[in-house]
Amino acid sequence: MSALQAIAPREASIFACLCDAVVAPQPPLPAVRATDAVRAFDAGLVAAPRLNRLALRAGLLALEVAPLALGFGARLRRLTPARRAAALARLDRCAPVAPLLKALRAMAHLSYYGDLRVLNELGHDPEAIVARAAALRGLEGRW
Repeated sequence: MSALQAIAPREASIFACLCDAVVAPQPPLPAVRATDAVRAFDAGLVAAPRLNRLALRAGLLALEVAPLALGFGARLRRLTPARRAAALARLDRCAPVAPLLKALRAMAHLSYYGDLRVLNELGHDPEAIVARAAALRGLEGRW
């Protein structure tokens, strides 16, 4: 894996855990660790304004310890998948953190489903679409 630029390894691990919890990939879809989801999330944060980057990183760290505060007895990454899902569902109902969790969920989905292997497994080949478009532009003499 290439070096991460915006997030620390711990934050990368928390995001991978969150991504696995919200996407819950089942075969034939690859596991989160077999995709570039964490690198995609990191790249998005590199391009984000500094304040947004800091808020999302802080949100990941808060998300990691939130299950302890909710009485689940462990940090997010130490919970079983079922208890992790229960903790996230409970956080979804917590008005102060729900918007941040919604944003992190959306980023997890975008990061996972943007992986080329996942797209190909779902029957979408973006490289073939770009090639067809380039051929059509050449044929029609556009651009």
